[in-house]
Amino acid sequence: MTERTELGLEIEAGLREAIAHRKGKLALESRHVEAMPAARVREIRRSLAKSTKDFERRFGIPARTVEGWEQGRKIDVAHRVLLTVIAKSPEVVEAALADAG
Repeated sequence: MTERTELGLEIEAGLREAIAHRKGKLALESRHVEAMPAARVREIRRSLAKSTKDFERRFGIPARTVEGWEQGRKIDVAHRVLLTVIAKSPEVVEAALADAG
């Protein structure tokens, strides 16, 4: 029989915890993140750029992607976070992009 590693034991414990949670025997901390409405995307973009092309030049998010979001296409969590940071501190995002290359 193969020796059980610490990592393997941690994985097993996590799986047991997930099963107990699924069965309602264990309450785990959770957080519900609301979807970003298309109107909010449009509001962020308009406050920082005249067009989706200007927004693309400024923040590197393709204009067609932003257009899709403004029309209600679903935004994944990473992009929602990025848009939230852009809305609060656009200069920080621009500086980070400039430093990146």
